[in-house]
Amino acid sequence: MRFSSRHRAAIGGQARQGGFLTSRQAIVLLALIFLAPTFVALVMHNVSDGGWQPDVTTNSGALVHPARPLELSADIVYGDKPLAEYLQGKWTLVYLGRADCDDACKSNLYKMRQARTAQNEHMKRVQRLFVFEGGPLPESVSGYLASEQPQLDKVQLAPLQFGKLAEFFVIDDTPVRDAGRVYIVDPLGNLMMYYPPDADPRGLLKDLKKLLKYSRIG
Repeated sequence: MRFSSRHRAAIGGQARQGGFLTSRQAIVLLALIFLAPTFVALVMHNVSDGGWQPDVTTNSGALVHPARPLELSADIVYGDKPLAEYLQGKWTLVYLGRADCDDACKSNLYKMRQARTAQNEHMKRVQRLFVFEGGPLPESVSGYLASEQPQLDKVQLAPLQFGKLAEFFVIDDTPVRDAGRVYIVDPLGNLMMYYPPDADPRGLLKDLKKLLKYSRIG
């Protein structure tokens, strides 16, 4: 049986309609594929006042959201420069406590040291800071720091200065002197994460490793 050209064109059109998309339909389909993730994200963001948040996060520390700029006054200094300037350019592990540095204080300083050392070639991008109120350090504490924490940076502050600094580190209304937390300050001088006293030190190590891996600053 032979078909005329008109019949062949009709059959071809039916085939295209039955099993293939027209060029216009293909364009629409591609547009939907590319726009679907954006649409889903918008819906997720607006399902509640605070937006949708994933149930599972990969960080061990608690995020400070939004990150908190440490706008410190010029009289709070590290050596001969403002402490705010010291906090620029590197990731900083911070512990705030008292000059007598009890066992909990020493434990946190040890966690900070181990987390930094474990970064290997990236450890130079990290600095550690112990800010203490009052002073001078007792001889037993200064001896401990000299032998066990030789590269630890230290800042001694009068009670008034310490109080002004501590205001930036208050979380959940817990007084900083009693919190016993380790904090992470980013290279732009923003407080962005913290760890409670009983936090697994491996979590701090892993979080810091990720920050150094993916960050283009510091």
